[in-house]
Amino acid sequence: MLKNSYRTRGLSFAFLIGPPRNLSRQVGMGIHAAVCDVLGVDDIGFKYQPGERQPSGERTFSIHLTREDGRQSFTVEIDQQANQQPIRVLLGYEWPVSNNLVFDDFDATCHAAFEVLGEGWQRVLAEARIRGQVHAPGGSAVSFLSRDVLGVSEEDPRIDERLAFTAIKYETVAAEFAPGSELANPKRDVSVEVLRQDSRSLYVEVMSQWPQVAISSDGTVRVDPGTVRNFQSPPSEYLMDTIDYTESVVLPFLDRTRTKRR
Repeated sequence: MLKNSYRTRGLSFAFLIGPPRNLSRQVGMGIHAAVCDVLGVDDIGFKYQPGERQPSGERTFSIHLTREDGRQSFTVEIDQQANQQPIRVLLGYEWPVSNNLVFDDFDATCHAAFEVLGEGWQRVLAEARIRGQVHAPGGSAVSFLSRDVLGVSEEDPRIDERLAFTAIKYETVAAEFAPGSELANPKRDVSVEVLRQDSRSLYVEVMSQWPQVAISSDGTVRVDPGTVRNFQSPPSEYLMDTIDYTESVVLPFLDRTRTKRR
């Protein structure tokens, strides 16, 4: 089973929050101090960058926190891309020792940051992304994806014999959910491709996105108090949902495809 060789390369989580406002360097420094305290470390780097002045006279901003340990890295980015746009609170972890470490650090960091930000914020979107790799059956990711998954024959003249890269991708839309199940039916964006650094492996990326209001199958937006997400869950729950989807849907799909092609 592909699940047995799965290895996590990175995890990230983000909230979009509003209403839009400028966060000062002093607020950024307060968040930095709170995160250092809650994680029990004193070597997290801090950078505050004011953006260009907008036509309204206001400036955008970005707050960066970074901690590196070998090839592991932990980052926090709080920024606003343009005036009157929601603020993004993004947490990232590259090459974590374990998922549980990420869950604990992300939950603690998010709580500490919002303690500094104070009240009056509304969360309008949550996004979890996991990136990993698995060993390709047969030792060639190109052959596995092209022949076993896509069904390309070795004798197919339409495919160049020097094929060096291939990928598959699919997306689902966010759907309505029952009250009390705000993590249900997010948008999914799934990519599986040849790992550039090692053609014997597959790169697997799964993004889950929970908008505040789901879009129905006919493309319309229906605003109903029972179908508006409240985003009360900590980052770990969104990440665990995405990991479960990867392990229960994405990887088994690839396994089933390989079995059918044999």
